[in-house]
Amino acid sequence: MTDFIQIYPDMLSRGDCQHLIEKFESGGLATPGQTGQGVDVTKKDSMDLVLNTAPDWQPELAALAGATAQGLLRYVRQFPSLICGAIAPSLVHPKTGKPTPLTVENMAEFDDDMLLQVIRAVFRLGNINLQKYRAGKGGYHHWHSEVYPHPADPRQDSLHRVLVFMYYLNDVAEGGETEFLYQARKVRPSAGSLVLFPTDFTHTHRGCVPASEDKYILTSWVLFQPAAQLYGRAPG
Repeated sequence: MTDFIQIYPDMLSRGDCQHLIEKFESGGLATPGQTGQGVDVTKKDSMDLVLNTAPDWQPELAALAGATAQGLLRYVRQFPSLICGAIAPSLVHPKTGKPTPLTVENMAEFDDDMLLQVIRAVFRLGNINLQKYRAGKGGYHHWHSEVYPHPADPRQDSLHRVLVFMYYLNDVAEGGETEFLYQARKVRPSAGSLVLFPTDFTHTHRGCVPASEDKYILTSWVLFQPAAQLYGRAPG
């Protein structure tokens, strides 16, 4: 039985990871990390930089979007109901030329380019956060999941989250694992690896304190597109 926690090694090169760390450190723009309730170091002790709102990160964001799309493609191939079960999109079948509902049974009949088009139509990426957790101190100590009504966001994007995606930017020899409560599993940071897992309470998790060195990650969410974009009309 799968636990739906997927790890894809080497989605970023070690050189790319080092570049991201060095740019983060030299920029001096990081601020104390926040949860949905704001800064609380008893829950989350980190220094964070939201790349989407920082200057001069557009090339890196474009590269990360491309890498994440490839990881999401692999995840959807493995778990096709992620995209077929909730939205049931249709696309032109490559053999018949007719509009055909995408299903768990027929997904293998569509090539990667066609499936990526559907993925991009159904999903979007949240803002990407580069985070530093200091050795012996930092961590996301609070057991948490990712879907909840946000106290300050009128769009309530936090209710549209489907998957977490997270890149480890460096190896951590001791500590620093991502620990999953109900799966009784720890994932050790390895530079360039992409981790994808569901956002709901079933995948309650926390970030362990790194013991041997500082820990750097990139993290965000895969979200459903707004209803008006998915269905061509506003809800109601």
